[in-house]
Amino acid sequence: MQVTLSGRAEELLRAAMTRTPGRSAEEILEQALLEQAGRAHAPADARESDPVWQALSKIPGIGMPEHWPPEFQRHEKLKVEGEPVSEQLIRERR
Repeated sequence: MQVTLSGRAEELLRAAMTRTPGRSAEEILEQALLEQAGRAHAPADARESDPVWQALSKIPGIGMPEHWPPEFQRHEKLKVEGEPVSEQLIRERR
């Protein structure tokens, strides 16, 4: 399987390979995926040790997400002809 990396992802992978010269790119990516999967299914006590979760949970009236860190669905960008809405907003606020 061939993976295409963004510029930032390629930069991060090169940095990781520099820090661990004996490991291949495949090993580094597999380890990162395993760590990501482990964080997604971390037990409740792991999130309670997270300082961000602790700070947010102390604010009265704030409902904490069931999964921490929050998980968001993947989405595809809308293809818009002409100037993107984000650029219009930036221009209008100047």
